[in-house]
Amino acid sequence: MASAIPIENLYYFLSYAWNHFHEGEEIDVSSTACPDLANLLAKVLAAGIHRLARSGFERRYEPAVEVTPRLRGRILVADSYRRMTHRSGRMKCEFDELSVDTPANRILVATAGRLLGVQELTAGNRHELRLAREQLPAVTPIRVTDSSFHRIQLHRNTRRYGLLLSICKLVHQSFLPEEQQGSRRFRDILRDETVMHRLFEDFVRNFARRHCPGADVRAMAIDWHGEWDEEAGQVLPRMFTDVTVEWPDRKVILDCKFYKDALITRNDRLRLHSSHLYQLNAYLQNKARHSGWAEVEGILLYPAVDHRTSVQMTLLGHRMRVVSIDLDRAWAEIHSDLLSIFS
Repeated sequence: MASAIPIENLYYFLSYAWNHFHEGEEIDVSSTACPDLANLLAKVLAAGIHRLARSGFERRYEPAVEVTPRLRGRILVADSYRRMTHRSGRMKCEFDELSVDTPANRILVATAGRLLGVQELTAGNRHELRLAREQLPAVTPIRVTDSSFHRIQLHRNTRRYGLLLSICKLVHQSFLPEEQQGSRRFRDILRDETVMHRLFEDFVRNFARRHCPGADVRAMAIDWHGEWDEEAGQVLPRMFTDVTVEWPDRKVILDCKFYKDALITRNDRLRLHSSHLYQLNAYLQNKARHSGWAEVEGILLYPAVDHRTSVQMTLLGHRMRVVSIDLDRAWAEIHSDLLSIFS
């Protein structure tokens, strides 16, 4: 499924999923410039690093020690006399120096270096990525691990790093299985349906947040309506929606399913996925018991390539739709179709 999504659409898809899509950022992500995922990530990472170079990299004060004729910070008198640096008019000083050698910049440099090792990179993208890495020559080389990302805390002054760090994390995940076997071969992790399912949910949720003004958009936990003893309560499964869109006068629960087909063939007939329909119906019936949610609607949303599905029904008093979004179309058409789903 992921391999059938045009590379331009994949860029928008990932940007929304990571909640860092910015209109007006001109990056050539055509199939010519980015024939595959590795080239797409290299292209966007290089462009992002160049953009940071223009606006200013993150910097922080780091402790430094230097023998210098220009006194600054704390003068280490004992060390200076022991080394006899004072005889040449210099003293050993300890001070804080503003440096670009930060955890976030180290991840950018390390990821750029890792991508440069991918054989599939085009000459143009390899050149741009090499130039981008050279923008940060004073950064300490590191080996990126899962904990490298856990140590990063984005704030108002560093949130522009968000998209690039998401790219770095995806690159890290793409290399991780092969590194455990002693190989550094890049693996297209987006062929993993589990990864794509999670990204598809995030993509739809963040699209709704951006384009549904006046609505509260979130994933939601739904409580079962009924009675049970303590033992039964411990084994009841929990219900979590993928996307819940709550307007003052309208409520929608949307369940995202990253399946190739919205309909399956059974007994020579096309039918809906019964388990998906049962799941959404359980969400609606239980949430409808809450005040203000009596008329909650449900949507099953599937990605699609080369086909479209649109089925509407009313079940037990709730309007339900089964819709597919063709990710092989022009992005403007995908954008329009998604807007119509929430209208």
